[in-house]
Amino acid sequence: MRILVLGLDSPLGYSLRSFAAPLMRHEIIGVEMDATRWRRERQVKKLIRRQPIDLILDARLVTQIDGVDPVGHPDIERTQWLANLAARDQISYLFLSSARVFSGALTRPYRETDRPDSQDPVGETLITLEDLLRATLDDLFILRLGLMFGGRRPNPLARALDALARGDVVKVSEQVRGSPVHVAEVARVIHGIVDQLSRGAPCKGLYHYSGIGEVTAYSFMETVLANASQYSPFEGARDLMEGNLNEGSQKIGLSLDCAEIRHQFGIQQLSWREFVPRAVKRYVELYVEEGGNEL
Repeated sequence: MRILVLGLDSPLGYSLRSFAAPLMRHEIIGVEMDATRWRRERQVKKLIRRQPIDLILDARLVTQIDGVDPVGHPDIERTQWLANLAARDQISYLFLSSARVFSGALTRPYRETDRPDSQDPVGETLITLEDLLRATLDDLFILRLGLMFGGRRPNPLARALDALARGDVVKVSEQVRGSPVHVAEVARVIHGIVDQLSRGAPCKGLYHYSGIGEVTAYSFMETVLANASQYSPFEGARDLMEGNLNEGSQKIGLSLDCAEIRHQFGIQQLSWREFVPRAVKRYVELYVEEGGNEL
């Protein structure tokens, strides 16, 4: 398949490219994040019709919610342009969404049949985009992901290590829990899905994926620092991490039930914990070693 990846320079995009290269089963055509901030629909038309495409893999929003640029109305308009052109040219669409479409009020993992009820701006935008795409496209595959992490910026793990390397105190929630997932694991899952789509599986449906194991944000960062403490400048960083005492008492759970993707595609979950050392090591290689830490 010829896959147009929107956001190839994102942490997930790098993992998708690394995973695809040795397999050589699909051709990836990449567009960097800055080049997806279209101001006119004709810019999208030029991109889509430049060469034949079988599948659009839209990783823009799951990248943007971890960065500094807010999501909002321009992203809705750009997605509408994309959806209209994909529908017109009969291009399949794989949209990466997030557990943040949910409020976190449930005490069990969220299933695909649960109604999205987030009231924060990011979650509301994602809900709007999912509804927009469903109303426009027949060949639509939505994959909601748990909190993504990796060693490459931007993502919450790298952002926290940036602050700790500067000597800043980092306040981490003890009330928010979920099931994180490493970007390389997401890349594996996406390639598994694409392989089956290329063999005739319908590009339709809504699925959840995250790593195995529910954890609070605070406990997740404890695991990160247990691995980071062997590297300079993180030897004493554990003393800079604090629980967020200003947050309310309401617990927020954003874990995802991933049984459906296992049932339909045979994709097995892996533990997020086994990927933390890799993520920390990658961060150190990119931003700390040989004076590469530009903070």
